[in-house]
Amino acid sequence: MSARVEKWRCPVCGRETMERAHRPYEADVAHDGRSPVRIRIPDLPVVACTNPDCHATNPDEAVIYDDDTLHYITTETYRQLGLLTPEEIRAGRERLGLSQQEMAELLGLGGNSLSRWENGRVYQSRSTDTLLRLLFDVPQVLSYLRSRRRQVPCPSVSAGM
Repeated sequence: MSARVEKWRCPVCGRETMERAHRPYEADVAHDGRSPVRIRIPDLPVVACTNPDCHATNPDEAVIYDDDTLHYITTETYRQLGLLTPEEIRAGRERLGLSQQEMAELLGLGGNSLSRWENGRVYQSRSTDTLLRLLFDVPQVLSYLRSRRRQVPCPSVSAGM
């Protein structure tokens, strides 16, 4: 069932004939210095023109990728790359009761890496993904990281000696 999308006009024909539809989607995504992976979504939900008189030179010209569609592509890309999704990273961190800052400090992350992973702006490396899975799935890892953090001297203390 297609739902009419009244607020959008077709970018090609200019008519209000945009409706929800499902289209195949493919894209090559390079990640972690490896060969690109072909991401395939056979039935991507999009907003497409249904006007039979719309003469797009390229089929994608009369298709709009709205926020829901882009989120779907992002989530499916993570899954097909074999990575934790941004939502899974956030849920894992929250399940452990850690703030972003606490988790970043435990893992020795710099800058806003964790925030970027949780917002889907940057893919985490495969090795970091493995570390995150260990942290989320093996309770002893959190205990180990916390004890290790207490043993490491603060840089400001050792710099003053």
